[in-house]
Amino acid sequence: MLIRIRAKKLAAFILFLLLAAAPGCTAFPGDDTGVSTSPGQEQENKETQNPDGSREKDPKLLEGYYYLELNAPIVDFELESLNGGTVKLSELKGQVVILNFWATWCPPCREEMPHFQEFYERYKAKGVTVLAVNPNIVENNGFDDSEGAKRKVRDFIGQEGYTFPVLFDSDNSAWAVYQQRGIPANYVIDADGMIRYLKPGAFLSLEEIVAFAKAAGAKID
Repeated sequence: MLIRIRAKKLAAFILFLLLAAAPGCTAFPGDDTGVSTSPGQEQENKETQNPDGSREKDPKLLEGYYYLELNAPIVDFELESLNGGTVKLSELKGQVVILNFWATWCPPCREEMPHFQEFYERYKAKGVTVLAVNPNIVENNGFDDSEGAKRKVRDFIGQEGYTFPVLFDSDNSAWAVYQQRGIPANYVIDADGMIRYLKPGAFLSLEEIVAFAKAAGAKID
């Protein structure tokens, strides 16, 4: 099921899909500022292939999943990486990106991370990646403590041994644009830098992540 939304600026129309079937955590206890909407009609199209061999997105790949179809350009950001240096979203153009917002205290966030790890290990050489963004204000339940957030993230990622890219949103600038009422929130960005889908709640399997990546044009099996 999907809702199709078109607009020039992402911040003007991002909506949160609040569904019992999409497990997630409330971003801030007691916060009720998000916009809730209902799923629209599911669309079925057959996959087609361009002359250059690239795959056009196929909504039928996502049959049975809940998501929003955005079809909007990214709003760029540059954030500090857990491994040092910075990562700029626009510099990943040419790859399909799963942009994930999460916190260490969120059970569904933690539950989907092994699927991200497997996805990253299998397909990172095939033009796809994962960016797991941890907003300071979300990690600290509404309080500003960027160093505390970094410490919690480093401890958690180190303990679990995850190797996919993890970013610190210390000033909450990325979250200010991409925020949802709940986490995890997953945006699927195609190789042209267009946000194709918002998947509210956690991915429940590797197969689900692969389906969304393929629907956004990734050439993976």
